[in-house]
Amino acid sequence: MAWRFKASKFKNAAPIVPKPEACVRDICVGSYQTYGNNIAASAAFMAFNVDHNGSSLAVLPIDDCGRKSKTMPLLHAHSDTVTDMDFSNFHDGLLATGSQECKVWHIPEEGLEESLCNPEATLTHRQRRIECLRWHPTVDCLLSTASSATFILWDVTQQSEIYSTTTEYGLIQSLCWKEDGRQAALHTKDKMVYIVDPRTDQVTNVTDSHQSIKDSRVVWLGHSTRILTTGFDSARQREVYIRDLRNFSVPEKALVLDSSTGILIPLYDSDTCMLFLAGKGDTTISYLEVTDREPFLVEGIRHTGEQTKGACLVPKRALNVMQAEVNRVLQLTSNSVVPIMYQVPRKSYRDFHSELFPNTSGCESKVNPTQWMQGSDLPVPKISLNPADKQVKQVHRGSLSDIRPAPTVSSTADLSAVTAKPFRSCITNTRSVFEKDQNETNESAKNKRNSLETKEIDLIKIQNGNECVTPPKPLPRISRTGSMSDGTTQQELDNTPKPVARPRTNSMQPPGQNNVQPGFICSINISGGYKPRLGPKPFTPPKFNESGGGVTDNDASILHINASSTLTSTVNTTTLPAPLRDIVNGNDKSSPELVQPDHNDNNDQIQEVVGMRDYTPPPEEIEDVGAGGDLIRGAEARASIAERRKMYENRSLSLQAPAPTSLSAAQSVKMRPVSKDDDQLQVQQQRSIQVKTSAATNAPKRTSTVFGEVSKYRHLKGTPAHKSQFIENVRNVSRQISGECDGFHCNSDRVAVPLGGAGGKLAIFELNKPGKLPDGVTPTLVNANTIMDFQWDPFDNRRIAVGCDDGTVKLWLVPEGGLTEPTNNPHEVLQAHTEKIYCVKWHPLAADLLTTTSYDTTIRLWDLNTMTQAIKLNAYDQVVAMAWSPCGRYLAAATRGSIVSVYDPRMGADPLGQGKGPGGTRGARLVWAVEGQYIVVTGFDKVSERQIMVLKSDDLSTPLATVGLDVSPAILIPFYDEDSSTLFLTGRGDSTIYTYEVCNEPPYLNPLSHHRCSTLHQGLSFLNKKCCDVSSVEFAKALRLANTTVEPLSFTVPRIKSDLFQDDLFPETKVTWEKTMTSAEWLSGCNTQQRRICLKPENMDRSPASQQNQTISGSTQHKESNKPSPGPPTTRLPWSDPVVKHKQEQIQKSVSSKLEINLKLEQDKMEGVDEGEW
Repeated sequence: MAWRFKASKFKNAAPIVPKPEACVRDICVGSYQTYGNNIAASAAFMAFNVDHNGSSLAVLPIDDCGRKSKTMPLLHAHSDTVTDMDFSNFHDGLLATGSQECKVWHIPEEGLEESLCNPEATLTHRQRRIECLRWHPTVDCLLSTASSATFILWDVTQQSEIYSTTTEYGLIQSLCWKEDGRQAALHTKDKMVYIVDPRTDQVTNVTDSHQSIKDSRVVWLGHSTRILTTGFDSARQREVYIRDLRNFSVPEKALVLDSSTGILIPLYDSDTCMLFLAGKGDTTISYLEVTDREPFLVEGIRHTGEQTKGACLVPKRALNVMQAEVNRVLQLTSNSVVPIMYQVPRKSYRDFHSELFPNTSGCESKVNPTQWMQGSDLPVPKISLNPADKQVKQVHRGSLSDIRPAPTVSSTADLSAVTAKPFRSCITNTRSVFEKDQNETNESAKNKRNSLETKEIDLIKIQNGNECVTPPKPLPRISRTGSMSDGTTQQELDNTPKPVARPRTNSMQPPGQNNVQPGFICSINISGGYKPRLGPKPFTPPKFNESGGGVTDNDASILHINASSTLTSTVNTTTLPAPLRDIVNGNDKSSPELVQPDHNDNNDQIQEVVGMRDYTPPPEEIEDVGAGGDLIRGAEARASIAERRKMYENRSLSLQAPAPTSLSAAQSVKMRPVSKDDDQLQVQQQRSIQVKTSAATNAPKRTSTVFGEVSKYRHLKGTPAHKSQFIENVRNVSRQISGECDGFHCNSDRVAVPLGGAGGKLAIFELNKPGKLPDGVTPTLVNANTIMDFQWDPFDNRRIAVGCDDGTVKLWLVPEGGLTEPTNNPHEVLQAHTEKIYCVKWHPLAADLLTTTSYDTTIRLWDLNTMTQAIKLNAYDQVVAMAWSPCGRYLAAATRGSIVSVYDPRMGADPLGQGKGPGGTRGARLVWAVEGQYIVVTGFDKVSERQIMVLKSDDLSTPLATVGLDVSPAILIPFYDEDSSTLFLTGRGDSTIYTYEVCNEPPYLNPLSHHRCSTLHQGLSFLNKKCCDVSSVEFAKALRLANTTVEPLSFTVPRIKSDLFQDDLFPETKVTWEKTMTSAEWLSGCNTQQRRICLKPENMDRSPASQQNQTISGSTQHKESNKPSPGPPTTRLPWSDPVVKHKQEQIQKSVSSKLEINLKLEQDKMEGVDEGEW
């Protein structure tokens, strides 16, 4: 019985809380619904979730402290919340993160100097999201993951799966390895805990555990045969169980604590038998010592501080052993990371106390994954923590490519023999990351980008038919200091063209692209230390070269080299058929009145740019400029900006087709004679524009130049409504909505807001009932599953479609008076997919036609009248965004692999054309612009900078413009107003709404006045045009979701005579709230377009300028109908009218008669000055 009275060495271990200066402060941590600890640490770094959605991680040195900037470098890991993370035991810079897939990252030895978004490896198996992951304790580069009910082992060096099994007990909530690495303990959501031996593929022990389906954790107690679990009982009281494998069904120790809602995170140190219990949401961290006999758990000194968001233990190699620090707990709070040191009191801290620090596991593994699977169980050598032995050190072994063994592959046939086949058990759909998928083009492009970014390019052979093509040697890598990479001589570097810097606004197509073979993307790879800009950059005027050619020899050589280097990794850039250019706008060539030439052909664009550079104006234009205006292109310098302005205006006028142009403007670009056919074509264009005045008014032309902004919407103003129109006291707004969902939608009658918590609750609020919501139960639609996306029916304000993670689409009908209580009975349930749904979109013209995308890489169209699948499209990758064209014929989709595709669903299942979108893999958004001529894509580049990209809808191979905005984890959600051609952009968690005018000339995106809100918003949704108040010059109206309110937001244009109807701001608009056909009619080939209406109220008068323009345009049409060829219309300005002139003269005479006019000068009174001198 002597052991009962034996005092523990760690009995008096006390927590020591540092001062605020020694903590990591001023960080933003949200509330994440995950089964992970939200923070992890190695001997060199600590990583933790930041921001509201938790998709990014902050990686800091383990001893870092102080205030942190909001612009500090981050690890942009996933597009969704990072569920779990873990550092390798044998590499302090190797970090694994889990979300929808598992990624392995290498943290440089010096830490993150800039944001990181390119992983070393990506491991995916097309199951649900990864809930937990752990590195093997004795084997290097062996990673275990748990996704849904599947437990998988990965060989990270080969990036292949070596074992997988599926449990019968549901979702795996926790995973832990025995210290010798032979067995793993799993705890599932169905109240079961079991022990798995992967090498024998056996479940050695299984039993019932905690009786609540809430979160649970499991941890192995060192080398012993006991495990410890934490969870909840049936009364939702927190429990701690200790079980012995020899009597697994009966808990050896059962401890009931309290009834708090946060799960207890168990942190166990096998060297000291110290156990720490940190509850999520608790302010206390308990310390207990685990013993071999009763009472098994001996409580120590508790720590009380801030509310806990996550916690982890620091490895022993990072402890301050000379201060008797036996353990250190990193506590993650809402705004800080607190290092809590547990110190054992000693009289002196000069010497090393060996009794407190036994030898611990080192950082060198003797077994690789293949040897371990074959039965090898070599233990990890122990090391001493005594500083005098000099065995404690940080371990940095370079990137994963440096760790991975390099096998010698003689041919492509032997390549498959290098990777071992995975061992699988009880699973049919699990697939390796190297298994061949249907999207070979996407994978080849991704592999090509990764190969160009590595330090040494491995020479591989890519099979192409019966021939083997060897990629050419790429450009030499240039470091930040300007030095050459290994293997590159100075002579080769001098002879190689230098890469040019990436332009911030790519407003023109590269003129050298004619030299590139069709079907391939020509890109310029940039090396060196690129740092993203932290704010939007204004548009800068393009520079006109002095030489006649549009591209220098150096640029052409770079384009040629990059084009040849991309031959082995192609992306399907099949251009759209010729009829798309006319059909995508809702116009058909069968109608003779709508015939318009294609002015956006690639060759024409190149000729226009080259012609502009080689342009020499006629003498009459030089005379108009003035004596100092020499516009000859061979001049070495220009003394005035007037010449540049004149030349630029001439070019802008020449590009404004099909408007009639003068002779000099027509010659400035094309420089070709005008034939009779061209005259007839111009007559048809003139008549078609005059017949459809609304289309002519709506046609976006270039309204801003480099010399001055002249856009009508340049000074648009966003104004929030009065507080009496707010919907207040909106509680528990969800912060964990899917990254593919906009998170907030509205129509003219009501709004839909997703709420946090389980059950997939969607709150419905009526817009005609503003004010403070009661504190009772919020009226919600209970979907019983996690909401992935939702959208209101555009033709029925009562119906809303909700896509869930179980693959179903629930159709709800809101009662006429609004939702008064929670309901869980949907009107209809559609089993759309077998995997979770990403996006849900209604057709813009046809009623009862719904489009869905899913994790199963398909796009499906559903006829809701018959509740059957009408069309299935092949995406070959996960579609994260889609948008219908304004004419309702074409569907644009963006995949997770940054591929933008355009489909004609009624023509076939494969895309008509494909192109490259933003370089990042964190999602995207799409919107059609300028009557379907362009597609605006928002996303991220490789350094997580938010980008806006403009693509031609019939040629997706090369972006027309690319604008970098800023660095933020939230994706930009676009909305396009067709009448004003205004693009609104914002993201969840932003406070700024960015606005651009989309035009059909470079730079294609003209920045307007951005609107800044007083608070952060969680969502933004726009109403249709019938909700706009034209009497206050309101051209767009939106609803903004803040933390606790729904606020109306009005966008207006300042006008002096606001009491008059502004025809130039309000053209005839489409009736988007009425259907034009049924789903059956659309599926049969019908293409009925929307009608247009005028927004002018009956009690408002038109502005005088618009009335005069109408009179003039009517008379001009009558006169031009008798002319053989159109000419420039001669319009009489309002102030040149004789009646107006007569009134002006009368006013001048009356004013001058009342004023005293002194015609004498001051010098007349002076003497001594001659009049000649004056």
